[in-house]
Amino acid sequence: MSKLYVFAIGGTGSRVLKALTMLMASGVNVPVDKIVPIIIDPDAAGGNKTDTVNIMDLYRKFHGNIDYNDPNATFFQTSLEKLNFPSGDYVLPLGGQTNQKFNNYMMFSSFSEENQALVNMLFSDENLNSDMTVGFTGNPNIGSVVLNQFAQSPQFTTFANDFNEGDNIFIISSIFGGTGASGFPLLLKNLRHIDPNLHIPSAQAIMDSKIGAISVLPYFGLTPGKKTDPDSDTFMAKTKSALAYYDNNLNNIDALYYIGDPAHQSYENVAGGANQKNKAHFIELASALAVIDFAKNASSLEGNTIYKEYGIKNDTRGITLTDLEGVDYLAIARPMAEFTLFCQYIQNKLESSDDQKWIIQGEPNYKQKFLGNMDYNDLQLFVDYYLSWLEEMKNNDRSFEPFNLNVPNDNVFGFVKNVDTKKVLSTKSNWDLVNDRLNNSVDKGKVSRAQSKTLGRFVAHMNAAMSKLVNEKIKL
Repeated sequence: MSKLYVFAIGGTGSRVLKALTMLMASGVNVPVDKIVPIIIDPDAAGGNKTDTVNIMDLYRKFHGNIDYNDPNATFFQTSLEKLNFPSGDYVLPLGGQTNQKFNNYMMFSSFSEENQALVNMLFSDENLNSDMTVGFTGNPNIGSVVLNQFAQSPQFTTFANDFNEGDNIFIISSIFGGTGASGFPLLLKNLRHIDPNLHIPSAQAIMDSKIGAISVLPYFGLTPGKKTDPDSDTFMAKTKSALAYYDNNLNNIDALYYIGDPAHQSYENVAGGANQKNKAHFIELASALAVIDFAKNASSLEGNTIYKEYGIKNDTRGITLTDLEGVDYLAIARPMAEFTLFCQYIQNKLESSDDQKWIIQGEPNYKQKFLGNMDYNDLQLFVDYYLSWLEEMKNNDRSFEPFNLNVPNDNVFGFVKNVDTKKVLSTKSNWDLVNDRLNNSVDKGKVSRAQSKTLGRFVAHMNAAMSKLVNEKIKL
């Protein structure tokens, strides 16, 4: 079974991983047996990372409850594996304790006078007194010291022991901050040159694997903050320096993707912690598509590095599905439409439809066994995460608004922007038509028998109906 290990570095890495999870939830095809996410971020309480971890945990629960022998089951279909890290989460530690100031981490006070003078030439007073509890706050020179030690961690050994020949690796990082800019080249170095003294049985398989990466260029700004906070005025200079380094030193990667956006919306300058929760951005979704593109093409990569950049068909500040190039439109338009209709029904209509035949027939039925229980609450939570993710991308700059999430009840199927609806021969319309298809789904008997768990049966049943409705009603 082939696995794709996705290393998500820093806040940008977590936000791209979140977008990838949302695409997989909607049923977008990822041609691997398993996605294995690994987060590298010194900011233990980072808001974006916390949300992403919660979303992935919910995803794994739903995937584990659905029988994918049923061809109607496409939601949550790609397996997402959580490695058995000693810490119990997805996070690969950086080596040593980072919840302290940088000078204490280095044990600066124990250095000889000559070595202290050398360190003072390389790092400013602000660098040395930087609190790493919230990350490297835009300082890749700090990150390069700390990150170079993570291969010594037990979590790295756990990853290495799980790795098999035929598995591949993808790295997500930004190029304009601290953690991503320093973490990407150091991670690549540690993967391509594993210390033989570590005695890792799979070392050769890792070093010979196909490795792809996306380097995210500046796509947002920051409001002015304290002197020690990240300064977005330096983003472009840092990007140019990092690109020059990559050009001269990254010669052992199979595919390298670049993406960025000059349309910069400014976010509040929060130096890490739970309050650092940037709004979702289309750049992160497009970066997730790079992961999928690599998964499709990894086996054919041979020889020199392949470089790819991202573009849209129409250069607009308000992107819809029809502005995407054909390959991306075909990959995401239909599954996202089906999943969005599924989410809108759960959010807007399900509780008022609890007298429908498909909900109350059988013993036990969905009303008895599912509605109102913990599984249902978790599904509602994931729906809220997904619809909020769409809303955040809509309200960003540049915006991505594939769907109108506030369609009136007399135009339920008009939710896909810039795409026409179709007529069907039925006396039912709008939400009544949705309930009709759920009540009369020809696949319900098969789904009921195939799905041994109520949560999986419920999702697969709705999945089949939403796929049929989008095919019937929307001209995608």
